[in-house]
Amino acid sequence: MKRLLIACETIKDEVELALKKNGVELETVWMSNLLHDSPERLKNALQEEIDKAEEEYDQLLFAYGNCGNGLLGLKSNTATLIIPRYGDCIDILLSEKDNLERIRTSTYFLTEGWLRGEKSLDKEFAHNREKYGESRARKVMDIMFRNYQNLMLIDTGAYSVDNSLPRVNDIGELIGLEVVVDQGSISPLEKLVTGQWQEGFCIIPPGQMTTHDDFDEVTVRNR
Repeated sequence: MKRLLIACETIKDEVELALKKNGVELETVWMSNLLHDSPERLKNALQEEIDKAEEEYDQLLFAYGNCGNGLLGLKSNTATLIIPRYGDCIDILLSEKDNLERIRTSTYFLTEGWLRGEKSLDKEFAHNREKYGESRARKVMDIMFRNYQNLMLIDTGAYSVDNSLPRVNDIGELIGLEVVVDQGSISPLEKLVTGQWQEGFCIIPPGQMTTHDDFDEVTVRNR
């Protein structure tokens, strides 16, 4: 079976670690993290990659959760699609947390990949400050994060927490949240790249489209 991995660049560190730890080499297409702004754009971009790849590859692996239902409606005529059954990449990286739903009600999450993104929180604040001024920029942040209490840096083992933490502390001070560090996991990504798809994965055969039923009981995430 010839396999192609289609992955979000936000979790590039974690995907590369999963590949390295398991001695797996896969041709990989990295998708822009800006696609998360619109589930429809995300779906269309992923479908474009499917259309380009399906004649050459037997299996297309997705390092994605069903972000905002952005992975619904995907279809390949000739290749099998393998997609983790998670709401988003936070659910993937914190899959071993029994109390994740409670944590998510009051916590905003970061990893090094999110910090590298073009719309990281500190970059967004700087953009708003330049456009609207300091006072209005802070009001925007206050509104965005008024329901949060914590800013969690997820330690996935794929990057240096010590190197990332000073910037996260600055962001926490900027938006008025308490910074916490908690352990994450790349186990679902390891299972994805090593073909352990018995549980926790949607396996979509050629000619079939992804639907809500494939993600039954998976919470829709719209972060």
